[in-house]
Amino acid sequence: MTVYSLPSTFGRRELGVEEASYVVAGIPFDSSESYRSGSREAPQAIREASREIEDFDMLEDFDLLELAIADIGDIEVSFGSNEETRKRVVETVRFIRDNHAVPVLLGGEHTISAFAIEAFPEDTLFLSFDAHLDFREDYINNPFSHACVLRRAAEHLGYENILAVGVRSACREELEDAKRLGVSFIPFDECYNLEALESRLRKTVEGRKVYLSIDMDVFDPKDARGVGNPEPPGFFFFDFLQILDFIKACKLVGFDVTEVIPRYDAYTPVLAAKLIFKVLARYEKRLKGAIH
Repeated sequence: MTVYSLPSTFGRRELGVEEASYVVAGIPFDSSESYRSGSREAPQAIREASREIEDFDMLEDFDLLELAIADIGDIEVSFGSNEETRKRVVETVRFIRDNHAVPVLLGGEHTISAFAIEAFPEDTLFLSFDAHLDFREDYINNPFSHACVLRRAAEHLGYENILAVGVRSACREELEDAKRLGVSFIPFDECYNLEALESRLRKTVEGRKVYLSIDMDVFDPKDARGVGNPEPPGFFFFDFLQILDFIKACKLVGFDVTEVIPRYDAYTPVLAAKLIFKVLARYEKRLKGAIH
């Protein structure tokens, strides 16, 4: 008897962790959203969108079925305890890394990145694409607010191992702190020349271990409407693809997409799913090129 069922995994993948190069895990956590809430709904919405994307990407000339992806489902988060959620995320990411795979995390609010990065060594570069600097010491007395992601990552990795790209919003205090402590960031008004930006990023990541974090509000709100804190202007999807080749110059050790809020827009989860495939396809092409 033929069974007609659709796996509820990212991209309909059914590999085990031991067979995978990339392991997807959802983190449906949104305890500190300061404007729109609902990013806990994103992992399933992104998965649903991913299952309807064609397996061959014409623009990349790449068969997405070549990506060895496993999906282990969602991490069970504790909404009453940031510390317990942090512990569960760190242990899950370490499990994925111990199996020699790249964690691909579906947020959730951007705080999940601050949890995940603790599973990585201090020589890792945390590369964040975000409309906001997210470098506050705390926000409303909460040091694990999504407004503090870069600060927490810097405390673990070192301030010199942080780069934020596309920033166009910050409070004066966090901006002054970032400059004083030597945190690197590229304001959005330095991102208009895409060729120069790609070259700048390539030089920065060359040969380094990189954890890539993409907060979807880095995109222009006209393109990605379903995010927690829309902040015009921003990248358009096609613009982002023009600079994405920088990924071929580094060793990708982790990757997350955060701040998608499906209830505000049905297209943003599609954009997020496509973006994940694009990042992994470009990186996989780099690996295959190195092999051959």
